[in-house]
Order: sequence, then C-alpha cells, then structure tokens
Amino acid sequence: MAADRERVLVEQARGDCTAFGELYDFYLPRIYGFIFRRVQDRCVAEDLTSVTFQRALENVRRADFRNECFGGWLFRVASNAVVDHARRDRRFVSLADLAESEEPGDLALDALSAALDRDQLRRALLGLPAGHRDLLVMRFYDDLDTAELCAAFGCSRETLAVRMHRALRALRAAIAKEAADVA
Repeated sequence: MAADRERVLVEQARGDCTAFGELYDFYLPRIYGFIFRRVQDRCVAEDLTSVTFQRALENVRRADFRNECFGGWLFRVASNAVVDHARRDRRFVSLADLAESEEPGDLALDALSAALDRDQLRRALLGLPAGHRDLLVMRFYDDLDTAELCAAFGCSRETLAVRMHRALRALRAAIAKEAADVA
C-alpha cells in the first residue's frame, strides 16, 4: 500500500470503520503470517492477530496517535502480542521452520540441494541472536520495507542500515561456520 494512501486511511479510520476495514483487509494476511510463523499454532495465531487489530483500532482512534508508518507500527504491535503470549505461557516461542515441505518434482537432485540449502539457512538463522534473526526474517521473509522496519524496531534509517549490515555479516559467518562443520 502506498504510504500516502495509508496515511489518509489511518486519518479517516479515526471515525470511519470502512477506512479501518481497508487497512485491515490489506494487513490481515501479512500480520497473520508474521504471527503464525512465530507461534506455529493456527488458533493462537488467529487469537493474536485479533488482539493486534483490536489494539490497532483502539490506538488509531486516539487523538495522540502518531500516523507515521502504520504498517511498521502494526508489526511492532503483533510482535509485542507474540512476546506477551510467550510470557503468559512461559513457553519458548521459536521462529517458524523456514523450510517448507518439498513437493516431488522431476529434478530430485535440485530439490535435495534446495532442501539442504534451506536447512542450512534455517540452522544458521536459529544460531543468530534474536535481534539479528528477527530483522532478517522481517525483511526477507515477511517482506517489510525500510519504513515499516524502522517503525517496527523504533529506529532511524541509518540505524536500521547498520543493524542490517551487522545481521547479514553474522548470517554469512554462521553459514560459513555451518559449511565448515559439515566439511
């Protein structure tokens, strides 16, 4: 969604349910996917998605709501809902397994190679500090843009660039270590 359109909808959503409905329709699949990949339970993901949008509606209607990047802010709310859930349940909430199940194809060797690469990437990501892992997953898997990432992490573009550089460097090192351990 274009940033200008998003700002207009957020402003209109203060008193117009239809405007919030448009925001909801746009962000629902992205927020649900973001949460589901972290909790790995459909019912819990649905509940946390509902909580996220309930909090969003309550906050959008407040006069002091800052309308800078609704999408990034919404991902931060979703992330906080996952953390709150984990604290309540006192269970470890891991990132979703990034490797999807393989479908049989004509090129079995390529499929095996791709599966091994995904498994190596998954293990490398799980070995990273949570901040690096979350940033990389939100950028490359959840496909958040720079403005949304800045809002989600509460930082400037410059700080985000430094964090991204460090996270990518750590991932490269983890993959290299993983490859060296296998050899």
